[in-house]
Amino acid sequence: MRGDTGIRRHGDRWQVYWYERGRRRFETVRGNLTLARKVRAQRILEAERRRHDLPDRRRAPTLREFVENSWRPEIAVTLSASTRRAYETALVNHLLPAFGSTPVDEISKATVQKLIAEKMEQQRFDYTRGKNPRPDRPTLAGKTIKNMIATLSSILSAAAEDYELLARNPILGVLRERRRRRFPTRSLRTKPKVHHLEPEDFKRAVAAIKRDDVRQMVLVAALAGLRWGEQAALRVEDLNWRRNRIVVTRALYRRIPGVPKTEGSEGEVPICPTVRRILQRNARDVGYIFSIDGVTPLGDGTWIKRQWQAAQKRAGIRTPISWHDLRHQFVSLLIAAGKHPKQIAAWARHTDAGFSMKKYGHLFDSMPITPIEWWDDLLWPTGCPHVPTEGNVTEGVGP
Repeated sequence: MRGDTGIRRHGDRWQVYWYERGRRRFETVRGNLTLARKVRAQRILEAERRRHDLPDRRRAPTLREFVENSWRPEIAVTLSASTRRAYETALVNHLLPAFGSTPVDEISKATVQKLIAEKMEQQRFDYTRGKNPRPDRPTLAGKTIKNMIATLSSILSAAAEDYELLARNPILGVLRERRRRRFPTRSLRTKPKVHHLEPEDFKRAVAAIKRDDVRQMVLVAALAGLRWGEQAALRVEDLNWRRNRIVVTRALYRRIPGVPKTEGSEGEVPICPTVRRILQRNARDVGYIFSIDGVTPLGDGTWIKRQWQAAQKRAGIRTPISWHDLRHQFVSLLIAAGKHPKQIAAWARHTDAGFSMKKYGHLFDSMPITPIEWWDDLLWPTGCPHVPTEGNVTEGVGP
C-alpha cells in the first residue's frame, strides 16, 4: 500500500512483511491498517532483538496482575454497574482460576478453546445438596460460557489497545469461528426464546397473587413493557397525564441511578386504562412511585419476583415466565390488539421495526389478532377487577 512499506492489503486482511537474517517473512493480520502497522513494528523489534541477542526485559504481566493493577482501577470504573458486576462474576468464578497466573501474551485461541471445552463439561454446581450424589446435574449454560469469553476478549482488547502489551487481541472473534473442528459452539449459538402466557393463563396468574402491591407491579410491567430497572426508577415527574404517556429516561441497578439499557430504550409508552388507574392510585407529589416512602427506591426485587413465580405455580402454570418475560407479554398483547409493527417498535422502545419483526415475527403468524384500541381490553373487556375504579381516576385518551 502506498505510503506504508511492508504492508499490503488482500481483501479484508493485511499482509505485513519484514526481513530477518536475510530472509523475507510475512504474516497475515485481520483488522485495520493501524493494527497492521503495530504488528509489523512488533515483528521488526523482535527480529532485531534476536539478531543482537538482546533479552526482552519487558515482562508481560499475568492476567491477575493486569486486572488488579490496571484494568479494575482504570477501565472497569468506566463501565456501567451491571456490566461491571457481570465481568467480575466471570473473572472470579472462571477466568482468574484458569488464567490468573498466565502472562497475557501467552493466552491464545488454543488455550481458550481448551477452556471452553472444559467448561462445556463442567457441572453447574460443584456440590450436591443431600446425601445422594447427582451425576446428572446440569452443565454450565452456553450463555454463561459466552459471557465468560466476551469478558476475557474485552480485557485482552484493553491490554492491546490501551496499554500496548499485546500486538493484537489473540482471541478476537473466537466464538464466531463456526468452521473449526472439535470446537463446541453448538450450545453457544442457541437462539433465545420468547416466553409469554396465553391471556387466560395470565389472568389466572394475576388473580393468584396474594399481595395487591405485587399484583399492581406485575400489571404495570405486563401492560407497559417496562424493564425492572425502569419500573423501579419510575418517578411522578415521568408521568405525562396530559398526553397519557410514561416518559422513560432513567433506570436503577441495585438502587444505583443510571440510564436505560440502550439509547433507543429512552422513549414514551402509552398508558392503558388499567395502568392509568394503578399509577394514579400510587402517585405522590414527588418521588418514586413504587416505593414505601417515595424516597427509598426498590432494590433488585428478589422477593417480589418470587411472589410472581409462586402465583404462577398456584395458578397451575406448567412453565412460569420470569419477570423480564412480562415485557414479552406486553409485546404479545400489542400484536394481538392489531397494532402496527412500527407502533410496537416505538412503544417497546426497540431499535427499529425490523428488530421487532425478527424477534416476535412468529407471533404475528400464530396469534389470533383482534383489532382493538386498548390491549388490556383483551384481558378484561369490562375493566380489570383487581384495580378499583372509584375516586377521581379518569380514563386516558387514545394511544
